[in-house]
Amino acid sequence: MNFTQAISSGFQNYFNFQGRSSKSAFWFWMLFVVIYAVVGGFLLGMMGFNDAVIDSAILVILLPVIIPGISLTARRLHDFNQSGWMQCIFIPGFMADEFLGTGYVIYIVTFAIWAIYCSQGATKGKNRFGLKPKK
Repeated sequence: MNFTQAISSGFQNYFNFQGRSSKSAFWFWMLFVVIYAVVGGFLLGMMGFNDAVIDSAILVILLPVIIPGISLTARRLHDFNQSGWMQCIFIPGFMADEFLGTGYVIYIVTFAIWAIYCSQGATKGKNRFGLKPKK
């Protein structure tokens, strides 16, 4: 699956939490989200808004990609025979900075563990979530 196919698939499966998703579809979607957020943040910064407005605007900008990202992550976890709910174990690590004031250390470590976890190889053939996805 190429970059444009992954983006199209991500939006076509907006609320689809069933089945499996390939590693390439997952990582191309994540690349798209990063590019989308950087460009959106850059444009907001160029408009000269204060930080409070930019924080709120970034949330609005990211709303269209949050649900497809969660559903795609669930399907990616299904690809190596894990429940989609397993992505919830990373929430405390992503929120630790907010409550513990640890800076970005725990956030970065959590992100690295999440990235390694989501990079696992697919289950060969069929698993409890369906057939192996096409590339």
